[in-house]
Amino acid sequence: AGLAFADAPTGLSLPPVGLGLQSQSQLDAAKASAAVLPPLQSVLELTTAFRPPERTGAAPAADVIVDAVTGEETAAPAPVGRALADGSGMLADGTWWEKKSGIEYGKNGYWKRWQLLRGGSADGAVEWEETWWDASDYTGMKEMGAQKQGRNAGGDAWRESWTERLMYASNDLDCVVERNAHKWAAQGDGDEWEEKWGEHYHASGKVAKFADKWGKTGPNVWHERWGEDYDSGGDACVKWTDKWAERLLPDNAREQWGDKWHEAFANGRGEKNGEVWSVGAGGERYQRWWGEQHMGDMRVRRHGHSTTGEQWDDIAHMDTYYNPVPHFGFKLALDHSPQLRNVPLKPKEIKQDDPFGPGVDQL
Repeated sequence: AGLAFADAPTGLSLPPVGLGLQSQSQLDAAKASAAVLPPLQSVLELTTAFRPPERTGAAPAADVIVDAVTGEETAAPAPVGRALADGSGMLADGTWWEKKSGIEYGKNGYWKRWQLLRGGSADGAVEWEETWWDASDYTGMKEMGAQKQGRNAGGDAWRESWTERLMYASNDLDCVVERNAHKWAAQGDGDEWEEKWGEHYHASGKVAKFADKWGKTGPNVWHERWGEDYDSGGDACVKWTDKWAERLLPDNAREQWGDKWHEAFANGRGEKNGEVWSVGAGGERYQRWWGEQHMGDMRVRRHGHSTTGEQWDDIAHMDTYYNPVPHFGFKLALDHSPQLRNVPLKPKEIKQDDPFGPGVDQL
């Protein structure tokens, strides 16, 4: 028998549609409901949560894929699981599944609409769970998110999540679009990796981006962190990176090494500083520091020293280059998030005996 698809959500104030136009999500839902589909054959058609995520190296966009040749962004094909009605069943390959959904309410008009899909393989070797939601409140906050997790009989486990939020910063009421993503996977043999990203775009022009990654393969462990902060004036920025790694040797000794740098520029002036370091198995340590002071008049002081006795300090005449403009800003972030903008607000209740009527709540 064919699978039952969920109806459009009710009880919420959806954006009005004029001139007979429909949003893409409405068109997709109508198409799915009208489709005559054969029974699903395998978990591949139901969800992607049954397998570990892949390392991407960059913050992924929600439900978006990028053409490797043209760079054009298009909507990623969604597994059928999101369109299923609440219930349970079994696929042709023996995969069992269960679907639940609901709406939660909180203070200040907060509501959260969620769906949960969970299941497992016929032999019990793999279990997985996927959750996705959208939420809003009367402060103007709107949020979308999803999480996938799973494990298998071999001891492997994984988790992947992303959130996208439109909100007003509490300190200065600056409107912000926030995007955050997190991936983690561990194997039964002890190997493990994790990646986190964040991108915050402010209407005032401020932008903050960061990433934090680490991995473990056998005796080798590595870490990488970086960040970028841009001011609202378009002429100042701070960028930094920090990488380090270590290796556990057979005699339980450790080798460690790393490098990091930091730069801060504004109004044509700024500084760059960095360090390279290592620690040998016997505890011997090496460090080398360097720095640049850009004075804004074609003069740059270059200085540094190391634990081996190196030392230098001179003035060079050279250009100062830095890029204080992020490649992505608030407007683009908002334009690329039509689904986030269309997250509805919970309708406000109006008392029948209110002498002032609905007032601005109906505007």
